[in-house]
Amino acid sequence: MPPSPSGAQAYEGTGSEAPPAMAATQPQTYGQQAAPPQAYAQEPGPPQAYGQQAAPPQAYAQQAAPPQAYGQQGYAQQAAAPQGHGQQAASPSGGFVAQAVVPAERAPSPQSALGLVTYSGQGPDLWLSSCHGGAGTSTLAALLTNSASAGRYWPVPAPPGHSRVLLVARSHAAGLLAAQGAVAQWAAGVLPGVQLLGLVVVADAPGKRPKPLSDLVRLIAGGVPRLWELPWVEAFRLGDPPDKMKPPPAYARMIREVSGLIAG
Repeated sequence: MPPSPSGAQAYEGTGSEAPPAMAATQPQTYGQQAAPPQAYAQEPGPPQAYGQQAAPPQAYAQQAAPPQAYGQQGYAQQAAAPQGHGQQAASPSGGFVAQAVVPAERAPSPQSALGLVTYSGQGPDLWLSSCHGGAGTSTLAALLTNSASAGRYWPVPAPPGHSRVLLVARSHAAGLLAAQGAVAQWAAGVLPGVQLLGLVVVADAPGKRPKPLSDLVRLIAGGVPRLWELPWVEAFRLGDPPDKMKPPPAYARMIREVSGLIAG
């Protein structure tokens, strides 16, 4: 019987096994269509063909992209520029436009855990920048009128604009060290147009803070215009909406003082 064009699929020899050249590619069921040639011999090329390594997903943005936070507050939400490579077109309405995003590892020295995002147009009255993940900026943004979380970024406005910023950190050692780095970055004068109102330290656990951490808070406080220390709130941990409950006294005082700074 002459060989079939479909190869091993139509093999009908008298022996119990197909010839070696055909057995390696024989499908499971008689009569199936032949797989494309590359299924037999061609291996898919690795993503780093010709020596180019594939960039890891976290190479340029380990932080949450800031535009999502802006849009939640009602500002003109734009797609973020791809990791600092290029800028967005100006908004035809003259509203808020996020532009180049600079990851923390490419920010000006002294570096911290915060990257930079430049923007043009009208932003919120107050930005809340996280010194690290889980600092609590979203909770505070829900309590402060016309504010927005910038994630782990410094919001740097296009000249001649300026942005009011509150740094937010938890009171554990890692959070305070991250805050210390961010404060040093601001003090170096490498963030044009950024007006730092102060630092908010949010308790990371109920109860009294250990002395070494309290000493570190006092040390960092010397480098910022103002310091607000907020206690642990169990209701926030349980998911109660911050804007639907009466804030504790320390939170109410911080809200009142920050609102006065903005109004003044």
